[in-house]
Amino acid sequence: MVEIVLYASKASRSLAGYWMLEELGIAYTVVDVDLRERKHLEPEFLKINPSGRVPVVSVDGMIVSERPAICALLADRFGYGSLAPKIDSKDRGPYLKWLVYATAVIDPAIAVRAANLDATLQHTTWDTAQNAVDILGSTLEGQAWLLGDQFTAADVALGSVIAMARFNDLLPESQILDDYVERLRERPAFQRAERLTWPPEVFSS
Repeated sequence: MVEIVLYASKASRSLAGYWMLEELGIAYTVVDVDLRERKHLEPEFLKINPSGRVPVVSVDGMIVSERPAICALLADRFGYGSLAPKIDSKDRGPYLKWLVYATAVIDPAIAVRAANLDATLQHTTWDTAQNAVDILGSTLEGQAWLLGDQFTAADVALGSVIAMARFNDLLPESQILDDYVERLRERPAFQRAERLTWPPEVFSS
């Protein structure tokens, strides 16, 4: 039996890790790396992920960090052909693109916008938040998921970022994106992951 361990913290981007595992419906254990208690900076965890960030997944002792990598690994290993298009599928290329779009484009665009910076290089490195939203809007217009009718790990990797960004008003308004987030939130696996990442005590503490 494969041993899967998720290193996660409440009120963090661990949502993507929880969500991916819940979509797959496979057994896993959780190690609490509470950011508020600075457990992510403890030597024991820094040996696992020197950057001190969560989520991190261990699959039979193989450590993987970074949300797109976590989603890709788990989907290929446990959801190949469903949550991950097969290597020879015409959807494999677009799938990989959207899988990394969250951290390659959306995250830096959000950071620049939130800090109200005039990043002169953003047009040649990642993109502006508005243009990224426009691109996503044109992709999702008339279809449920990033690849059309098929929900994939790319929707987990990218959708988790968009859901949090729209909740915190960190991306320009877009009805298409808001509708996409609503579809994501209707998924039982998302709901379970959200409760695990943002339990009631987080809001009352």
